[in-house]
Amino acid sequence: MNALLNWFAAVRWRMALSHCLEGLLIQIPLGLLFDFRVGALGVVVWYWSRKKLEMELESLQPEESAAFSSHAYTWAIGWFPWQWDAYKMMDVALPTISSSLVALAALSYRGPFSPI
Repeated sequence: MNALLNWFAAVRWRMALSHCLEGLLIQIPLGLLFDFRVGALGVVVWYWSRKKLEMELESLQPEESAAFSSHAYTWAIGWFPWQWDAYKMMDVALPTISSSLVALAALSYRGPFSPI
């Protein structure tokens, strides 16, 4: 496992690629229970919100990040991808693409809790 983690950590784009594997940990349970399209949506929401939070925390000073009141002023930061750097966009785009491909491959599957 350490060899795989070292391989991901060696280059920044590989760290973004590792999010595809993490995304499967979100998508597979949601996909098996509901639908793999719901799982893909869960992956997108997870990584989008994660990048937004990173943008908010980067705008704060280190001593401000522990104070909850300072977070009230950062809610408008990081909603849109054009506010992110290229690696943050890749951190969202790669798991979005991979989870969409999984959802496309399992298009006919309906889970036990699927509304249709």
